Amino acid sequence: MVRLHYIDNLRWICILMLFPFHIALVFYPEWYGFYVSSGSSSEVAHTIVVSVEPWIMPLLFCIAGMSMKFALQKRTPLMYLKERVRKLLIPFLAGLVLICPVIAYYALKFHMGYTGNIAGAFVHFFSTIYTIQDRRGILGDFSVDHLWFIIFLFIISVVTLAVVLSIRRLAGHPPNPGNVRLTVLVLLFIPVWLLNFIGFYMTGYSLVSYFAMFLIGYYLLAMDPVQARLENYWAILLAAWIILTIGVMWICGISLGYDEVFWGYSAAYVLTGWIGILALMGTGRHLLDCSNTFTAYMCAASYPVYILHQVILVAIAYYVVTFRISPALQFSVILVFSLLLTFSCYEIIRRIPGVRALFGIAGPRVKSA
Repeated sequence: MVRLHYIDNLRWICILMLFPFHIALVFYPEWYGFYVSSGSSSEVAHTIVVSVEPWIMPLLFCIAGMSMKFALQKRTPLMYLKERVRKLLIPFLAGLVLICPVIAYYALKFHMGYTGNIAGAFVHFFSTIYTIQDRRGILGDFSVDHLWFIIFLFIISVVTLAVVLSIRRLAGHPPNPGNVRLTVLVLLFIPVWLLNFIGFYMTGYSLVSYFAMFLIGYYLLAMDPVQARLENYWAILLAAWIILTIGVMWICGISLGYDEVFWGYSAAYVLTGWIGILALMGTGRHLLDCSNTFTAYMCAASYPVYILHQVILVAIAYYVVTFRISPALQFSVILVFSLLLTFSCYEIIRRIPGVRALFGIAGPRVKSA
């Protein structure tokens, strides 16, 4: 099976995009709230957030669904399930113990004036687990923080595996949907939008909606004819996405103040994000289906970088927002040092046997004789 390098490249590009996305949250505190906030409010930061949020996590779930389809072509269901435990559940639990309490420590210091040590913050973090439904994580209470993506992905992967095996057992392999038209692919935003009204809601979409996008990735986007169709229309989709982002997110949302377009309950929000996914898939296949030393490194680093980036970003932001420099310079300093320190930590961790497994990093491959 030929490896789709553009899928790997889209994945690590999304992870890198989370750096400016999360840093932008620091500079628009009155709308979103964050673990650490700047005293300055920036419309530029707001623009970054609303431009990225509708598509970034849904694209990662679609890619994960595609990856599951490819993985099951090479692995048995049991092998795949064991791999999901190793790659998702163990890093989630490790991050919940090693990463999230440190984020809570800085949130407590910033928002609550906490003066104790990190051990006290650790105790406070787990003692407030019963308040998780109140979503006080940005104030230092218990929260899975950015690791919600990992536990959502684990749950969805397991449920999807059960669905796939049930369909195979009852109906055999489903028909190849490769002839699906672009119009149908675009209209899939409707069930994604309607499912947003059901279940636990996170970063613009519900768990059920993310599940639907994972299934779309598995059953549709993984098909080569569908990928080819998206590539054929990549320029049109890209133009439509840009127009929707400017018209819906920037003009209607920011300039005219229609705040409802910023939430997943808005059809315009979901349509903008869905067209962005289709556009990036088509553009990625057209322009990013390549591999070299740099892209191979980024592919390997992207997952542990995702796990590590938030705590490092929050820690750096806690100190940088006190500097008497312009917000733009603060943003740049946080971005540069977050990237440098996150990748430095990755380089250290991947060299430590045992520890690297906690962050989903595979050990070095042993060359056969």
